[in-house]
Amino acid sequence: MSIVRFDELELMLMAMFEQPTLKDTIQALKEVQPLVAEDAEMAALVQQTIPKMQRLNEHQFKGLELEWYKPEEPNKKTGVAEK
Repeated sequence: MSIVRFDELELMLMAMFEQPTLKDTIQALKEVQPLVAEDAEMAALVQQTIPKMQRLNEHQFKGLELEWYKPEEPNKKTGVAEK
């Protein structure tokens, strides 16, 4: 099996929609496609990421350590973004 390389935006996209399994995460990205159709850049990102993900197995997917790429969330008390 060849190595699949993801760029930072693809990893961030997967992290945003990460589900418990690879199959579920791919399904989540497929479901978001119609919602981003009007944003050409985002639509292209989703469309290029899905086929790459389909070349992974579950073990490889878990090895991506997507938590590093999850968007920062604001602290509810301070409103400041933190990881």
